[in-house]
Amino acid sequence: MSDATHKAKLKDTVRVLREQWRTLRQDWNDPASAAMERDAVDPADDAVRIAILALDQLAEAVSRARRDCDAR
Repeated sequence: MSDATHKAKLKDTVRVLREQWRTLRQDWNDPASAAMERDAVDPADDAVRIAILALDQLAEAVSRARRDCDAR
């Protein structure tokens, strides 16, 4: 699988999570649901954003290493 495929899957997973969470919150809106959003759903968004940035940085490092190896 390519980096782009991995990033797309991550983004899609978070999109689905958010959609399902919004649907659930229509019927479940109390302090427990707010805690769940704060402690689990929101951090998942942040974790995916960080993972995507890390994938981008890794792809750049691999690309740079390949260029350096090809130049020798």
